Amino acid sequence: MSFTSLFFLFVFLPVALFVYYAANEKARDYVLVVFSLFFYAFCSAHYLFLFLFSAALTVVTGRVLNRTQGKRLRVFWLVFGILANLGILFYYKYAGFTLSTLSRIFPVSLQIGQLALPAGISFYTFKAVSYLADVYSGNADLSGNGMIKDMLYLTVFTQLPQGPLSRYRDFCGESKPFFDTALFSGGVYRFMIGFNKKVILANILANITDEVYATPVSNCATGFVWLGSVCYSLQLLFDFAGYSDMAVGLSEMFGLRCMENFRYPYMTESVSKFWRRWHISLGAWFRDYVYIPMGGSRTKKWRIYFNLFVVWALTGIWHGAAWNFIAWGLGYFVAIAFERATGLPDRLKSKAGRIIYRILALLFINFQWVLFRAPSIRTGLGMIKRMLIPSGDPVTARRALILLSDNAAIILIALLLCFPVVPRLHEKCTGRGQTVLRIAETVLVFAVFLWAVSFVVAGNNNPFAYANF
Repeated sequence: MSFTSLFFLFVFLPVALFVYYAANEKARDYVLVVFSLFFYAFCSAHYLFLFLFSAALTVVTGRVLNRTQGKRLRVFWLVFGILANLGILFYYKYAGFTLSTLSRIFPVSLQIGQLALPAGISFYTFKAVSYLADVYSGNADLSGNGMIKDMLYLTVFTQLPQGPLSRYRDFCGESKPFFDTALFSGGVYRFMIGFNKKVILANILANITDEVYATPVSNCATGFVWLGSVCYSLQLLFDFAGYSDMAVGLSEMFGLRCMENFRYPYMTESVSKFWRRWHISLGAWFRDYVYIPMGGSRTKKWRIYFNLFVVWALTGIWHGAAWNFIAWGLGYFVAIAFERATGLPDRLKSKAGRIIYRILALLFINFQWVLFRAPSIRTGLGMIKRMLIPSGDPVTARRALILLSDNAAIILIALLLCFPVVPRLHEKCTGRGQTVLRIAETVLVFAVFLWAVSFVVAGNNNPFAYANF
């Protein structure tokens, strides 16, 4: 079950909202946990008990850790809880890749069957680790909250499939009225915006991307590969940012807060700043639970670069058990280490120099997405080579022009929405103009939402790009 499925839209969500608000205040958390487990059963029924076991083990460990006084025992419970969760993640996501790699190095047969990933395993594992680490450090106040609140934090379906990786103190630390009309209506509106991004923009762009990446590199014209790479950069943005908008909207419908995950990332001035705008919750997680505990930037210079190396190697590994993800992560390490060592682009004095650097940063990010999307490092590098060294394959060159012509409007809209066009319009409009703009925007969002629903009804709906992570 996906946020964009008809069953979720017209059955699961309405029923969940009705039962949630019909229940008394003390029962709401129990209701939402039950519906979250029901949601998970639809997404990954085979692993429901594993998911429930992992969440229950984490909550019990966190509660024991919270009551334990001795430092050694507290460290023991922290390490036990973290290793238990990471062990499950490693087994299902990385064991096959690890044994396959070892079998190539050593002359022995080391094989393991390919395991289907439990839904959202990377995301709920990282939430479990942050919960335990925050309990240990005192950043998660469990007083006043029962165990059901902890279970809700770990299992809530509004943030389960792909995050964002909200913190316990933000999720549970704010008392809310039984029904906040403004928060609910804002959540509905935010959900529709995310739905439109995913179904109208990301799904249509995915058709171009899939065709390009399914074509052998040797048959690809340079323009064909460039079109596919740019469309994938846009597709991934509106797919994941659209999901994040829906997650925020759904959370607000149930009176919960959810951290923002995207902030116009392609407006970045540098590669480093790109990751302060893209998948914000993941970057903050690695900063707070890996980079800073290792010493962060307040240590020897060589150690800073080592810390960055570890963070970006782990970021690549987190995204998937494949060498292209590891190379993708290490590529960001090289770029960010370069910017830190040189002070670029902050050292640039001229406006032209900063613009050129911004263009170069965006090109690097685009090449990185090619490596990210490609099935292997060799294929990814082959595509990048084809982008840099012109090739005139006539068939795919003509196909690129046809795809560009047929989808020009969607590509143009996607490019425009990479920038804060709507917020800037609101800034410039005042008084009656502001009212007219808000009404027009609301009508447009709702009309496009109905159009997007018709796409889903017709069967034109792709899974989320980050669903496999």
